[in-house]
Amino acid sequence: MTSNARNTRPSRPVRLAALAAAALTATTGCTAMDNDGLDYTPETKAVKDAEDLSRRQSSLILDASGLKQYGTTDGGPYADPCPKVEHGYRVKHSWMVYGPSREVLSAALRRLHEELPKRGWKVYRFEKANSKAQQTQLDVEDMKLHHTATIEEDFASRDPKASKWEKAGRDGLFVMLDSPCYVDPEYKAGDQ
Repeated sequence: MTSNARNTRPSRPVRLAALAAAALTATTGCTAMDNDGLDYTPETKAVKDAEDLSRRQSSLILDASGLKQYGTTDGGPYADPCPKVEHGYRVKHSWMVYGPSREVLSAALRRLHEELPKRGWKVYRFEKANSKAQQTQLDVEDMKLHHTATIEEDFASRDPKASKWEKAGRDGLFVMLDSPCYVDPEYKAGDQ
């Protein structure tokens, strides 16, 4: 993936994707939390190794989309604490591919819906998002590694009544990748 951090979008897509990822996480059960903690035993993995794995998962998604030749935003994967798990963390990686037309982006999302299951991902949702924009959203989980991803059309508004902010930005596909919880004895909440 190429990086072009100056082209990142405002936080609206991040908030939407985070909510969708949380819903997917709760739905899949692989990273589900209950009052007592996780419903699985986290694998021990160094943060760097987990971040590298998340980069590879994101690259797999980009390759499967057929949009590798276009630009991407990428702040890079980062560790986020797993509540109630000593030295526990998840790796989150959000990014967007931009450049092609809306039609090409929508075709790429349909391609992901078809291709990711061939690569071991299970589709949990492929439909219009429950939002004002009603853009299509794909929620998937890698059944071997248990990463979850929410992939959503992120189109600037064409509504004449939309705010300047809603009309700003680029059309793209927004990806929010979330790993299962891992444990690294060296990890402390707040580590970068």
